[in-house]
Parts: sequence; structure tokens; C-alpha cells
Amino acid sequence: MNKSFTQASKQEIAAIILAGGTARRLADKRPPGGKAECIIDGQSLLSLVSGALGPVTRLILVVGGELPKVSSQELVSICHIPDRQPGSGPLAAVRDGLRWIWHEHSKSLPQFVILSACDLPSIKPSLVAEMVDRFPQDGLSTRWVIPEVGKRLQYLFSVCRPTILQPLDSFFAAGGRDFRSFVQYLQEHESTSIHVISDAIWRTIDPNGHAGSDIDTPADLALYSSDASH
Repeated sequence: MNKSFTQASKQEIAAIILAGGTARRLADKRPPGGKAECIIDGQSLLSLVSGALGPVTRLILVVGGELPKVSSQELVSICHIPDRQPGSGPLAAVRDGLRWIWHEHSKSLPQFVILSACDLPSIKPSLVAEMVDRFPQDGLSTRWVIPEVGKRLQYLFSVCRPTILQPLDSFFAAGGRDFRSFVQYLQEHESTSIHVISDAIWRTIDPNGHAGSDIDTPADLALYSSDASH
């Protein structure tokens, strides 16, 4: 039987934070180090996200961007790897992270891997725990749990098994590149591999939509600045 978060220790959970990307829509608000270094209330976005993931993970792997400058009160390893295929999109960066995990921890793979964008300043450890707890109790057939936030699948705040790398490599070998097409690929080849937390259920877990509140534009950033009301 699959362990839920309440049964699994943080030693069985790792996280991948995607910190690459050009963030062109931020225009002159984009820091030299990229979106991950945008400051909100004195902390970088990367620090905020890693701080939310730290209490529930054994390892945080930052893919892309500059070498992270983060601090955490939790006992968690934070590693950085470069984006091996710049400009190839976030799914390629996820593959880079999963490959690193397999290469470095093949004998002690985590049971779950949290996938997160670097621009979700409002996520909380409790939301991670809820996602992990939503893994169906069906052995290893489910590889990926994705919340539906505002009728949109939130790929970049989701949780997967490291074994998803196998179909992901096959998907890329077949010419695939984006998240939506990968979901369709999995549904066609492994009908039970994806579990979607419906929007109706996710709203009871995350009524303020924190999992979908990302930062793409200067206006988005202003909403989270210390002098904005939110």
C-alpha cells in the first residue's frame, strides 16, 4: 500500500524548483539573476518557495538560473544544477532534475518528488502534504498527482514519483516537449498514471488559489510588494 504524507517521512520526499526561463514579461523588473531573485518583503522568490518546501522534503534541487542564495531553518539539502537545454521549456528542466536524482540517489530514490515553479510566493507546506496524501492507494501505478486550479492543471505545483522519468524520456524521444502533450501521452499509454485533484476538491484545500498565484508581470509582482494590499 502506498504511504500517505502522514505515514511517509520527509526523507522519502524530494523537490525540484524550476528557476530558469527568460521572464521577459517582467521587463525592467526582472533582476539580473532571473525571476527567482525577485524580492518580496525582503526575501527572494526562490527563498520563499524553498522555505515552503523545506519542512516537508529531504532535498531541494534548483534547476536553472543562478547559483541559489537561500537560507532555511530546516535541515534540508539544497543543490543547484544548470539547465542542460536552455530555451527548451520547463518540462525539459524537470527531466534534468529527475535525471540528477536518479544518477545521484539511484539506491535511495525518494518516494515522491514535488515539482514547483520558483514564482509561487504563497504556497505552504500544508498544500504539499495535501497533494501527497491525494496519491491513490493503488501501489505504484499512479505516477503523477496534479491539482486543478481555476479549471487549469497546475503542472508546476504538483507531485510525482521519480519513475515518471521513464515515460518522460520516451515522450521526448518521440518529439514531445510541453506539459499538456505529456499529460495526453501518459493518458494514452498509461491510463492510470495520472490523478487529477479536481478544481472543486482543490478549492476546499486551497480556497485562495495560492497554488496558481504565480508572478509573470510587473503588476503581479506589485501585488506582493510590501506596500501593496493583498
